[in-house]
Amino acid sequence: MNEMTILFTAGPFTVTAFGLCVAAGAVLAILLAAFLGRKDPGLNGVLSLSAATLLGAVLGARVLYCLTMLEFILVDLGGAEFIPQLWQGGYTLYGAVLGGGAGAWLYARATGRKAGRMLDLAAVGGAVALAFERAGEYFTTQGLGEYIMDEAWCRFPFAVQSVYEDWQIPVFMYEALAALVITVVLVCMINRKPAGRGAEAFIILLGVTQIILESLREDEFIRFGFVRLNMLAAAITMGLTFFGRVHRVVKQGGWKPWQIIRLVIFALGIVLVILIEFALDKSTIDNTLLYFIMAGMLAVMGFAMLYDGRKIS
Repeated sequence: MNEMTILFTAGPFTVTAFGLCVAAGAVLAILLAAFLGRKDPGLNGVLSLSAATLLGAVLGARVLYCLTMLEFILVDLGGAEFIPQLWQGGYTLYGAVLGGGAGAWLYARATGRKAGRMLDLAAVGGAVALAFERAGEYFTTQGLGEYIMDEAWCRFPFAVQSVYEDWQIPVFMYEALAALVITVVLVCMINRKPAGRGAEAFIILLGVTQIILESLREDEFIRFGFVRLNMLAAAITMGLTFFGRVHRVVKQGGWKPWQIIRLVIFALGIVLVILIEFALDKSTIDNTLLYFIMAGMLAVMGFAMLYDGRKIS
């Protein structure tokens, strides 16, 4: 791992390896969306959708960062002048997710297209872009987890060296792989009916993976006391999405045993994750075992949230 790797400078523009990865992810996201949406909404529609989604993602990521880090900005980053200086960095994952979704929804409303279809395409693109962004963290000081002391594990892909030559868990790589898996799932679902299921799956799958992976990070994550912003946002967004799915199923077919069971699984899962997260530093139980228990519970929660009782959607 290195400090932000600069490739070259052209006038006022500085091109970094991380920035190049982000740009490559954005281009590939547009190409994939264009291929999947070649019939609906077509090339021009996909380009317009991509522009709206990208603009919404950038603004959303920036706004949420500024809201959560306002005191730090005012005291340490030069005050309000920092806020419009987008090139200085300062973005959040879930601000991008919510902002990008809002951009895609507004585009659908403005053009009279089906919002569900537009959100599905935006979700696929978002997953691809996220995979490249996470992979690009290799060229930064971010995306690192706990220190590895056992020399047998001090090698890639189990660990990478930080700028201080310490061996740490490459959480950025796991997050990139998770985003790629989510991308494959969403591509397989892109034509599922009714539209919008892919976007829901994106929120749920991102949530369950982000909760466990965010808990592994030891870098400059945003938190409120002991609560990490991305973990909180993941729980809230996937919870609201899940409750929406349950409401829709119950409205169509009434309460069935599985709907009650899946609600119980979700509630127990959240409680278990909270207990494990706050017990990691205090419990005598090996942290690795606790992480495996958390991952297993999140996998069960993910299944319960995605399976409506009739089919996986």
